[in-house]
Amino acid sequence: MRISYLAVSEKRCTVQVTDCNFMCRGCFSNKRHDHCIDITPSRLAKYIPTNKEVMLAGGEPTINKQDLLLLIQELDRQNLIISTNGYLLDKTLIQELEGITIHIDLKAFNPKLHRWYTGKDNTRILEAIQLLYSNNFDFTVSTVYIPGVVDIEEIEGIARFLSGIGDIKYKIIRYIPIGGLSRRPHIWEIETAVEIAKKYHSSVSSSLENRSHPKYRKIMDHSVLSK
Repeated sequence: MRISYLAVSEKRCTVQVTDCNFMCRGCFSNKRHDHCIDITPSRLAKYIPTNKEVMLAGGEPTINKQDLLLLIQELDRQNLIISTNGYLLDKTLIQELEGITIHIDLKAFNPKLHRWYTGKDNTRILEAIQLLYSNNFDFTVSTVYIPGVVDIEEIEGIARFLSGIGDIKYKIIRYIPIGGLSRRPHIWEIETAVEIAKKYHSSVSSSLENRSHPKYRKIMDHSVLSK
């Protein structure tokens, strides 16, 4: 599988997969093909410390299904998180991921906006969310709040959609400006979005109170993993 780096913090090990099936206008990793490395799942597993939570992120970790499943075999699926855009999470793959925590990033609810932002339709992602819920997965849906692009109206639409399925955990992420697409949201904008989402169900959080990325972590990139 192709990865850009492996990051180890006190509690978590994050594997950053390079390839992606989306072309998001606000992607934090537009140079995701620079300094990457092809590595077998078995070899990669040797660099992953035991007794740590492991997150497979990207890019898109489900894009190479065979390597993903081989790496899962090497790891403890009870302590594994897959962060995905959800586009490839069909019924068959979901069955093979039983016992794994899923973080699914719903970029936008409006189909035209989703296609403009990612290059892909969001129908399969909405279906994947319903499948995860019906199969009793531990999963969270997240959306990046991008002022003027994906903001209050979209957040409310997503919260309403999720509430129609069940009390699904929903997290609103504060956008980090990339390439001049938009500005960084104000704290009050994120707080307002959370309050609006909570009108539909209770399991709503944001990146303001729940930091996704640890402050201190050791990075192992191609210079280490290629040795």
